[in-house]
Amino acid sequence: MIKLFTLRNLSAFSGDAVYKICLSLEDFGLTEEKTVTFDSYDELFSEAVVALERGEHILVAAENSDYNSFKRDLIGKLLLEEYSCPGIADSIAMNAGDDVSEIDMTGHTLVPHDCVYHLSVDGLYSGFTCDALMGRLSCVPLDFERVDTIIEALKEDILVPLMAAENGEPVPIKMPDFDFVPCISDMVSSLNELEKTIALATSEATMWIYNLYDKVEAFNDALRFVEVIDEDEEEETTAESESVRIIRHAREAMINSGSDFGGAISEIYSTENEAGQTVYFAYAAVVDRGNAKAKKINTMNPDDLVAILPHAVTVLADLVRNKTAALKAELDGDDNEAELEPKAEESKKMSKNMLIFAIVILTIAVISPIILAVSLFGGEDPTTSQAPGISYNPSTDVIASVSSTSPSTTSYNPFTTSQNQGQINNVGATEPSASDVSAATTVAPAPSTSGTFTFNVFGYGHGVGMSQEGADYLARQGWQWAEILAHYYYNINAVIVTGDSYPETISYAGSNYNTRDFLASALEAEMGTGMHTEALKAQVVAIYTFAKYYAFNLSSDACAILGSGRTPSAQSYAVVDEMMGIAPYISYNGSCAMTPFHAMSAGMTTAYYNVWGKEYSADLPYLGGARKSYGDYLEDDYATTYSISSEDLKALVKANADIELTGDPATWLTILSHDSAVDSNIGYVSSINVGGKIMTGNDFRTKVMEGRIRSHCFIITYTPDSN
Repeated sequence: MIKLFTLRNLSAFSGDAVYKICLSLEDFGLTEEKTVTFDSYDELFSEAVVALERGEHILVAAENSDYNSFKRDLIGKLLLEEYSCPGIADSIAMNAGDDVSEIDMTGHTLVPHDCVYHLSVDGLYSGFTCDALMGRLSCVPLDFERVDTIIEALKEDILVPLMAAENGEPVPIKMPDFDFVPCISDMVSSLNELEKTIALATSEATMWIYNLYDKVEAFNDALRFVEVIDEDEEEETTAESESVRIIRHAREAMINSGSDFGGAISEIYSTENEAGQTVYFAYAAVVDRGNAKAKKINTMNPDDLVAILPHAVTVLADLVRNKTAALKAELDGDDNEAELEPKAEESKKMSKNMLIFAIVILTIAVISPIILAVSLFGGEDPTTSQAPGISYNPSTDVIASVSSTSPSTTSYNPFTTSQNQGQINNVGATEPSASDVSAATTVAPAPSTSGTFTFNVFGYGHGVGMSQEGADYLARQGWQWAEILAHYYYNINAVIVTGDSYPETISYAGSNYNTRDFLASALEAEMGTGMHTEALKAQVVAIYTFAKYYAFNLSSDACAILGSGRTPSAQSYAVVDEMMGIAPYISYNGSCAMTPFHAMSAGMTTAYYNVWGKEYSADLPYLGGARKSYGDYLEDDYATTYSISSEDLKALVKANADIELTGDPATWLTILSHDSAVDSNIGYVSSINVGGKIMTGNDFRTKVMEGRIRSHCFIITYTPDSN
């Protein structure tokens, strides 16, 4: 089940640690005889890559003297994203006391993003486990005294759950402590800039914000925390939905404290949708003196429960930032609402013309934020519209909550309760998600002659390579442009090269453009100016690399540029100038990589071959898909629907594919395979049967449906006309 990789020549101290590791993991198939040893770390790294590409779980170990540099080299070789883990830092500080200033915190806290860390007894030389390439990687020190605690944590967090899994397949692993400081700092800054305050109703999630009081500058100038208690819970729960309840909590916190805004985050609840599936959800809400806005975050995957409340924190921060931005624009007399959103609608429409691309990783659940606009002093329930959402996983520390549970919904705390669905009572009545739809084509009980096809679609664009919305989200969490690119274009041999000689011109649709002007025009057309600067930088590199791959001779469908008569903004030029000063591009095996991008994935990128066929993907392993794209399901239009009558569909298929659809329309379309990008039932469609002819989902979307559905991650429901 697991292999141990280490060096051949070890000290006696480290050799004893190897023996202890093998003895402890004997029940998981590890023995001294199965330990693989190497003469150098370079040899170890090379063999580790091969093993991980085969989908194996390997445990790599290094001596204390090499361990911290070994981790950094290993993370770099596997093109993983570096992460300074606050959980490890807190453990070291607590145990070291006054001596903490003498410790190299950078080396000891270094782990990859998206990992589980395994603490040592004092935090020093802690281990970690993460998914890498197609396999799983664990890393531990050969420290005889510390290794016991680390290995026990590895067993408890990773190996025992894997062994216990009924289907024997790897289960999603926990993620590291999420750093809320960047998003809360932005929120506080936006409030302080306008000299405004917000009062947060105390709950488990808002207490995480409270604990940042010594880490966020001017924290106390902007934030208040107010306990809100339901005086008559039984009467309230029959009169209010959970969405209205959390808005009321935010309003009461604002009024009771005299603040300008109020905010609240609910507990996690469960319900059952019309298809009989369990849906877990929570709300984040922000109110002012006139209106309220809330988002619903939900998932049908129990493994993602631990991420709902952390995501709600980031959603709340974004809601506050948007409110303050709107207020500032109003005060400045600027009604340019396009600047208030991460991406202008125009750029989303233009991104439809982008060349398509791919990636595919752990299955992510369908998650839907729900937007509410209500009068604070009105008596009517809010109207809703939804789109899925979920995010990173923070610390699993248990924090006491002040909350309002209700008999109409069941609260669930993933931090204190075993994730056993048998312990969660589904309630079946509370606001099922708009995106909870059957994954199979609905077949009428009797043959029909006409009806309506409804496509439930996830994401926008082909889903290959970098997601623009995902890049913006990562940038807002503190990621740098190079980290964003390494996340979406990943492979051990894919690297960022700087100092390239940019050409004077780039050919686009038969015309030559000055390179600086072209990059600025394409940047603004693709992403607008509302996205984070680091995301814009990543986009410039992706555009330039794509152009370089095609020898700076691009067709009009390679990317969008500004229309005639429009010139890029000073902001776009500033970003381009900064990147041209560095002159980077992405290289693979010494040659320029191919770097497609798209507006918004379905929550996970898809593979290049899922769009353009396997025959084109042999030299593109960095476009293998399966990369989580956390910010995509936050967008209001993440999940969309498109309906078409059977007669209109029949005409489209005949005109564009020369296929004659006959018989019962319920038999016309059948999804044959997909990549499970959303969940086990929903993904980017690899193949679909259209009237007896097999084609790819992307060809069906672009050629047959003429782009009327926004991506080839879709499911189909057929509803026959009533007789």
